[in-house]
Amino acid sequence: MREIECFYPGRSFPSVSVTGPICALRCKHCGAKYLEGMVPVTTPEDLLRFAKALEARGAKGFLLSGGSDANGRVPLSDFASTIARIKTETSLKINAHIGLTTGDELAELVRSGIDAFSVDIYGSDETIAEVLGLQATVEDYMCVLKSLKSFRAPLVVPHVCVGVHGGQLRGERRAIAEIADVGVPVLVLISLIPTEGTCYASLLPPSPSDMIGIISLARERMPETKIVFGCMRSKRNRSWEFDAVQAGLDGIVMPSESTVALLKKSGFTIRRRETCCSLYGYL
Repeated sequence: MREIECFYPGRSFPSVSVTGPICALRCKHCGAKYLEGMVPVTTPEDLLRFAKALEARGAKGFLLSGGSDANGRVPLSDFASTIARIKTETSLKINAHIGLTTGDELAELVRSGIDAFSVDIYGSDETIAEVLGLQATVEDYMCVLKSLKSFRAPLVVPHVCVGVHGGQLRGERRAIAEIADVGVPVLVLISLIPTEGTCYASLLPPSPSDMIGIISLARERMPETKIVFGCMRSKRNRSWEFDAVQAGLDGIVMPSESTVALLKKSGFTIRRRETCCSLYGYL
């Protein structure tokens, strides 16, 4: 009997932004729209108060994120000492989305006690330039992943956004190959979400066949890695979620009720997790 992890973060694992709704990049697929749904914690004092209140209500942790600066970096290093205090004084788990943070700042964040690092990985320099507007490379993003591993971060979780280049596949296969060469315990696959107010609002998300093809490729290249379908994915069509699981997923965030019913009917054991999928196997 096969198990599938189903993640429902919700109030147990909210997302916070250290920049509030502000991002210097305004990427074509996001346009800072998703920052609007995060809790703004723009000072270390705000973050500490938020964390204390979060633990008091029995939550498990939070995603620490924010908008990027002009170089693609999420400015978390100013919060490092507060993060360390939160890790000392509470039992909360922290998943940090760091962007193109490098060098000493990365080492400082690892020392702060962050439990998991979510690292965006792209497989096309053209995509990085066209969608994000950055003069960065595939290797720049891979360097973040490799540096975190060299600093012995507890959990380094690459995220690949399928169809981020206007809904089309461009560098996803290369991204999978690059990640497979490094080796990771968990991979999160997400997808373009055509979002109102962004440059890609009128486009289509990647097709089910494209998504299943990438899941199958990842499963083939990384047989020991836990592969999860993350929360940041298009949910316009939920009818193929079961097929995605069959293609090689170990976990899925917020599956539809019909998907859960079909999984149970097909003999899967559902393990419900009220936490972030990046912490797969960590809690």
